[in-house]
Amino acid sequence: MSDMTDRGRNSILVIEKGKSYIITSLVQKLEAGGNIVKIASANIDSLSRESGHNAVVIYSSQEIAEDLKLLTYISDRIDERQTPYYLIGDSEELETLKKSLPAAQRRLDFLRPINVEEVSLKISIDLLSNVGVRHRKKILVVDDSGTMLRKIKEWLDDKYKITLANSGARAMKALALEIPDLVLLDYEMPIVDGRQVLSMMRAEEEYKDIPVIFLTGKSDRESVMAVMSLNPAGYLLKTQSSFEIIKQIDEFFASSEK
Repeated sequence: MSDMTDRGRNSILVIEKGKSYIITSLVQKLEAGGNIVKIASANIDSLSRESGHNAVVIYSSQEIAEDLKLLTYISDRIDERQTPYYLIGDSEELETLKKSLPAAQRRLDFLRPINVEEVSLKISIDLLSNVGVRHRKKILVVDDSGTMLRKIKEWLDDKYKITLANSGARAMKALALEIPDLVLLDYEMPIVDGRQVLSMMRAEEEYKDIPVIFLTGKSDRESVMAVMSLNPAGYLLKTQSSFEIIKQIDEFFASSEK
């Protein structure tokens, strides 16, 4: 559920429980607006086969709103891919979905019954207005500290497209979904640490050339030398100010484009 396909056209996944005239009409209108649209049944088996979509429309029903396992699955997929999504449903369904799905990626809510032309137009305009975000450099931030992840996202979100992973395992899953332009990688993590993640990346042909900048909380010479012995693109101290971290990342991308 990420990125754009077919020469920049938006790829939209419509999730529904049963096809209807309204859904068919909505899909036709979205396609007429220059989007690529795929319909998927609202079940985990069907959704697990879907990828490559950079927006999701959930056409809710009571059955969907009451399926907590399904909503958890959709929530995890949206969160992992930072996918913008749009909700259509009655007032109770919308409230349930808003509580169950990531707030950061929710774009617009539409109360049923809907005006299909109005809804498709608003979704298309909203996606077009955010095209600039999709052309930003992509950074995957990997850190077991939720506080650190939130800070870095807050500092960099205005300039870059940020994806977050709170473990080495989630980092590898994120890489499989979207290749970033840079990985900010916590050196000290439990279970699978930064050294191991970098080793796994370099063992894979499609990941081995992705630049990695280590994040470390230790500034003593021995710790810094241990980090740099792995030949990353650089390192950042977690104790640095937001200004210093933003500056170093800006400089990294400026120098890599020369």
